[in-house]
Amino acid sequence: MSTFGITKITGDLVESVDVTLSAETKELITSAGAHSTARNVDTSFAFSVKGKGDLPSVTLGGTSGAPTGVSGKIIITKITESQTNEDWQGWSYDGVAYPAVV
Repeated sequence: MSTFGITKITGDLVESVDVTLSAETKELITSAGAHSTARNVDTSFAFSVKGKGDLPSVTLGGTSGAPTGVSGKIIITKITESQTNEDWQGWSYDGVAYPAVV
């Protein structure tokens, strides 16, 4: 049976999880202008988690709260809480992770 719903992070009312893996590509060009080699450097994850209800236990600058599969040095960079008269309290947080840093 396949799993339905969000499985990258635990929580009662998690609405969405977005994870992006990115890197800068460095290319080495020969003196004749031909491609010699290339490699990715500065690999990092960016993630965003959004939900309703009580804010999970995350702190700005903290190192916990990353989705499953995100590894390395984790830093929470933004925390948002919202309230309206017509809906439950909402929250979201963003972070980055650097897999090469342990």
